[in-house]
Amino acid sequence: MKIKTCEIFTKIADEAKSFFKHSPPTHDWSHTQRVVALCEKLGGEEKADQEILLASSFLHDIGRERADREKICHAELSAKLALPILKQVNFPEEKINDVIHCISTHRFRGDNPPQTLEAKILFDADKLDAIGAIGICRAYSYAGENHQPLYTSFDKEYELTKIVDHSQHSPVVEFKVKLSKIINTLYTKSGRRMAEHRHKFMVEFFNEIFEEIKGIK
Repeated sequence: MKIKTCEIFTKIADEAKSFFKHSPPTHDWSHTQRVVALCEKLGGEEKADQEILLASSFLHDIGRERADREKICHAELSAKLALPILKQVNFPEEKINDVIHCISTHRFRGDNPPQTLEAKILFDADKLDAIGAIGICRAYSYAGENHQPLYTSFDKEYELTKIVDHSQHSPVVEFKVKLSKIINTLYTKSGRRMAEHRHKFMVEFFNEIFEEIKGIK
């Protein structure tokens, strides 16, 4: 990467980091750093534009804290906040719209699906950080932040179980209704391949904790 380009991304990272001073562990700066690393890996395997990926991954959640407070879409707000930052650091003008598209389409529950290769990679990277060992950590961290129980409506047949009652959420419910399904939502071959191990680990973890809770082990 050229010196000037490195300076641009250092500035982008510094600007992005300033938005996470009061963020909870589930969506703090370390989440962004992991998504950046995943984008670099997946982007290399998929032969994507790394400049677009790096910029969008650093900026993809900068509106998260404010959006959660205001109950609005964090992807749309992050895209809006990213635009002046990209212009301020003199990011290549011809790539700015691609970065904005990546950011605005990365949300799991959004109705604005990613269209470009880079947007699909950012989507996959963000979802990969929600599963596997780190995904379990984040699910339980979120449960602690929101005073949720460790488990509810627990049975072992995850894939065959009907959607449980949302009135009492827990990491187990989160696994059933969302995390267990993420592997089937990914767009890239590289992302799906990486998800296989993470998905398997989650299933094994919840099988293990089920058996411990029931006194089987």
